[in-house]
Amino acid sequence: MSIRTTAAIAACKASHKVMRMLGRTARALPGMIAMVIDPKIIGELSTGHKAITITGTNGKTTTTHIVQQAVINTYGTAAYDPSSTNLEQGIATTLCLDSSLGGKRKSDWAVIECDEGSSKTILPAMHPQVLVVTNLYRDQVDRYTSWTTARDYIIKAAKSSPETLLVMNADCQVTASIADAVDNKVVWFGVECPVYAEGIADYDESVTCVDCGAELEFSHRTFAHLGNYTCPQCGRKHHTPDIACVKIENEREKSCTLTLRIDGAERVVEANVRAGYDVYNAVAAVAGLLTTGMPEDDVFRALAHFTHAAHRFEVFDIDGTPTRLLLMKNTAGCNQLINMLVSEGELPDHLVCLLGAEIMDGITTDWIQDVRWEKLVKGNTQVIVGGPKYEDMRDRLLRAGVPEQNVRVQTDYAALVKDIAAIKEPVNVIANCSTIEALRLELVKEYQPVDYWSE
Repeated sequence: MSIRTTAAIAACKASHKVMRMLGRTARALPGMIAMVIDPKIIGELSTGHKAITITGTNGKTTTTHIVQQAVINTYGTAAYDPSSTNLEQGIATTLCLDSSLGGKRKSDWAVIECDEGSSKTILPAMHPQVLVVTNLYRDQVDRYTSWTTARDYIIKAAKSSPETLLVMNADCQVTASIADAVDNKVVWFGVECPVYAEGIADYDESVTCVDCGAELEFSHRTFAHLGNYTCPQCGRKHHTPDIACVKIENEREKSCTLTLRIDGAERVVEANVRAGYDVYNAVAAVAGLLTTGMPEDDVFRALAHFTHAAHRFEVFDIDGTPTRLLLMKNTAGCNQLINMLVSEGELPDHLVCLLGAEIMDGITTDWIQDVRWEKLVKGNTQVIVGGPKYEDMRDRLLRAGVPEQNVRVQTDYAALVKDIAAIKEPVNVIANCSTIEALRLELVKEYQPVDYWSE
């Protein structure tokens, strides 16, 4: 191990310790410092170790948490980031914290959530055993200017690491088209049953063929652009999944029962996810783990009992007001949140909608215009809007039908917590990355999340 690498690890650990003492999350800056000292630190600390990497537009954080739980349960430990920082500097922090000053890793496995754009540098550095691609949607158009921008980054990444096995969503034609451009071995996963009650799923996403532009035909469709598709013009068609969900039963508030087809045999398993779009994340995690050789029973045990990431359906009791945090990131993902809320029966009476435009969010907020807010609101819906882009959020909700007198503005997070506490009825907070993080930091000063995901 070089002096440069040792110095990088030491600087990362020291800065992380200081930042944690100051109450900061300390994931990006320590790794950034390490990478300045040793630009090859990620590759240096990955040599000879096993890694499973998860990327994609939506669902990678939940998928990663299932995977890391299974790896820790089975092998005792894993290098991973509980805060879900997925850019290069955060990944560098994760690997440094899992290493001694001499560069010896504490864990045999690393479970790495990776931004799609970062994949083109992470894969050639780490050469993971497995790369899971959850899906590809329109997202952060300032960074990913078209459907295929993120896909092309992943193609570049896969070509740099041809030994990496790709676990990919067969139902997503954009993801599936990666296989046409690379030589990596591919394992396909998918969902072959409805994930929402009839009339709930939205089909607003573009469904034109990525090859020729013709409109795709579907024999089965789950939501957005996902399903069993065929292009009548050029012949592009859906890959039969090696691992698929074929039935969803016992849909509970916090979990459901899945029937999975794995290489032709069916297994009935419990999943600590709600029915809906999270079923894809469950199947993606199962597929990724099984390709590593992990025993099925160990995989399914983690699926039934893993701990969700912060912001994913966390519930806080704020002085008697049950408050649920729901993370929105892009049009498709937010539409699925709305589908979920609609499927619960009565539409919510109280919403808090927060909108920011930091780098982690994407600097444009145009994507909220295509969200189906009209499905969620009713004449007596009471809404508090906040965040730096509250005006955009307010204008969109007014157009969706929320009466102007029912919309209040609150941009101070401490005051917002007091406003929520005064409601005394269930509140759903729908917010993007920067705003939900800012609100949560204020919440945890006085309140702890309810153990929402445990049975």
